[in-house]
Amino acid sequence: MKLNISRLINDLGGATAVAKQLGKHRTAPYGWVSRKKISSDILEQIKKFYPEVKIDEYFEQPTKN
Repeated sequence: MKLNISRLINDLGGATAVAKQLGKHRTAPYGWVSRKKISSDILEQIKKFYPEVKIDEYFEQPTKN
């Protein structure tokens, strides 16, 4: 399974809004997307500031080529 970080960020209001809410530089979310990784600390902060978000819904099966 793979976490769709891009869709998560978009659903939370976009990169700038998420970065501001989490106290990160506005470009940080773009780094998470490009690296295809997000730390557990960031996920914890997302759950704290966006308690209504169901992180499990952003995990997807990888596409087959």
